[in-house]
Amino acid sequence: MKVFDLHCDTLSELRYAEKAGVPKSFAQNDLHIDLQKLKKGDYMLQCFAAFVNLGDKTPGADPLVTALEEIDVFKRIMEKYPEDIAPVYQPSDIRKNAAESKISGMLTIEEGGCCKGSIGVLRRMYELGVRMMTLTWNHENELASPNVVPGGGHNIWPCAPNTETGLKEKGFEFLAEMERLHIIADVSHLSDKGFWDIVEHSTRPFAASHSNCRALAPHCRNLTDEMIRALANKGGLVGLNYCSGFLDNQPEEKLCRSTTALMAKHAAHFKQVGGIEIIGLGSDFDGIGGKLEMDDCSKLPLLADALRREGFTEDEVEAIFYRNARRFFEENL
Repeated sequence: MKVFDLHCDTLSELRYAEKAGVPKSFAQNDLHIDLQKLKKGDYMLQCFAAFVNLGDKTPGADPLVTALEEIDVFKRIMEKYPEDIAPVYQPSDIRKNAAESKISGMLTIEEGGCCKGSIGVLRRMYELGVRMMTLTWNHENELASPNVVPGGGHNIWPCAPNTETGLKEKGFEFLAEMERLHIIADVSHLSDKGFWDIVEHSTRPFAASHSNCRALAPHCRNLTDEMIRALANKGGLVGLNYCSGFLDNQPEEKLCRSTTALMAKHAAHFKQVGGIEIIGLGSDFDGIGGKLEMDDCSKLPLLADALRREGFTEDEVEAIFYRNARRFFEENL
């Protein structure tokens, strides 16, 4: 069955390896995602995030340079394996690549702070191929606040939501320009207040690329039922996150599990609250650790089986695996 995944951190892992002098091949490596595993998993499209940690204390670290270097990794992958994977810049590229039996690669950004508050940089990111962007990661930036209470530190499990601070003036400017450019606004990592700012001010559908249901796992990175309904009403899309801390409800993070059965429970809750049409996949592969039942991107049939056991029809499983996401991006890019 075809797969469309809204989020992974593979670019940053490949960049880290290069910086450490032990580069990894995208063709085959020890990460959750490589070309061989994508083929085995029957992927239609993988979103590759240029991830930036604003808390990086490495001497000389610059968030814009980091993002550009990860985009360079993406570009080199596309150039090296043109017969197997090709970039997506517009809806017709998804259809063209599928017709040619190629995997599609879509470039995204995880941490809008890499733009340093510059609309000009945002426009250049669009020219480079970026088609979706989170306004924040886990640090305050020029655009908005994350869902980590200011002053609360970085140990964010399970974390109380930030309901006080959301988008800043520059964040509203970015939202308007992103919508003009058709860069999808991604609310994963954004504060609760920021989420509602997006709901109130957005004129186009938005996504939560890698977030689950707060009713089932009380982490602040997950969506409340009210948020799920609002996202659905806006024509949005959510990607199931495979991270144990966003799937399970345990007294300690180390006890949380990442199982396909739990993923199916979250999918069922999303369906009940927001409808089947909003559900996609947002693995967070290569950005999550711990023991994973589905421990690389070739293992997606395990999730399909779990969804069937949960009561999803074959048509609904296909909708979650790729059809909902394909429709969303074909309508909104």
